Amino acid sequence: MIDLFSDYENRKHDLLDQLIPLLRPIYTLKELEALRIELIPRDILSIHSGYGFVNREILETVLGNLLECVAPGSHNASPYQLLGLVNSMSEVADQLYVIISQSFLAVKDSHQLSESDIADLAVEITFDILSALPRLKNRAFWNRFSSLKDPAVWDAYLLNLCKDNAKIMEIDLTTQINAAIVERNYHLYQDFLKAHKLAFALDYQMQLVVSTYPGWRVLFYHDVAHQLVERGSGSIPVPLLPRAISELAGRYYQADLHPETRIGDANFFDHTHRGITTGQTGVIGSGCVIYPCTLGGLSEKVHRRHPSIGDYAQISTDVGIFGPVIVGNYSVIGANAELYGFVETGQYCRIGSSVVIGTVRVAETVPGRIILGDHVRIADGTIIENNLPIDLIIDDRVHIPARSYVINDGKGNPKMA
Repeated sequence: MIDLFSDYENRKHDLLDQLIPLLRPIYTLKELEALRIELIPRDILSIHSGYGFVNREILETVLGNLLECVAPGSHNASPYQLLGLVNSMSEVADQLYVIISQSFLAVKDSHQLSESDIADLAVEITFDILSALPRLKNRAFWNRFSSLKDPAVWDAYLLNLCKDNAKIMEIDLTTQINAAIVERNYHLYQDFLKAHKLAFALDYQMQLVVSTYPGWRVLFYHDVAHQLVERGSGSIPVPLLPRAISELAGRYYQADLHPETRIGDANFFDHTHRGITTGQTGVIGSGCVIYPCTLGGLSEKVHRRHPSIGDYAQISTDVGIFGPVIVGNYSVIGANAELYGFVETGQYCRIGSSVVIGTVRVAETVPGRIILGDHVRIADGTIIENNLPIDLIIDDRVHIPARSYVINDGKGNPKMA
């Protein structure tokens, strides 16, 4: 077994000298004063678990420390762990280096890397992650900011401070939040609140989100796991560890996000404790609102088999989307809806509650797609099926009334059955 820390210290200090100037500008003085990193003694850090892979308690601590790096004060608040930026990053580097090394060592018989190669690779990946902290911190901020779309951030305490609750109910807050996200300029929303004499609300709401909302945390866990598997062309993805991170996130936050799912930023995952599932080949854009749902696969083959969700889409509670479904930008999928197979929606589609849209395979015949144009409206309880090899196309701005049953007329046009 390799001595994980042999020849590591000298390399680490040189790399830290390059890292710290990159990181210092992303932290305010207030954040540096709040930053707390939990120490793990090296003799504990290097303890093997199972087949040599890092144990879950250590992994939980490392992830908590990384979370602290992107949102200081949000995870570890002990006054005895104030280390300063350099010592904090040094400690986090040690922890990352060991768990990444152990991930490769646990599967060393399946590749041609020597233990020396693994040590070098672990150093490279460790500092790749730490160098990505400015990007990860920015993503974590916008995921928190997107959580302001939840009307519950106007809680009883905050409403008690407001003089005119009726005015708040009349304001279109989500449109203003989305405008700030599009520009990546939260000051737009800040100025909007100020114009309505509600500027005092923002700090409280952001504190409420960072302290109590799980969605942005599980998205950060996913960001770390995704960074470990998506390392660029020619690079070696880290084995075991990304899946262990997603499993740990699922255990604590009940959101099972596969580490290879591609997820944008500024997303609000609400009520994750009721379960959100994504798959290996899935895609979620930016600015989305995702309630408890399943974005799953249908095929057992190794190809694209999971949904792609566009930007600023809303996926409501208990929705099931299965297979290579494409949901267009700004579309809304209502509660209990189910989409499966070769289905594509355009932009700004609104699919009502308990709607079922899917392609049906008959014998060996591969069905054509169901393609919804832009601004299509499908009312509650409707069923749309296509079992013919020709695509079923529903044109832009078509409205389908509630509880309709729509099939392919044989020429690609919708027919009420």
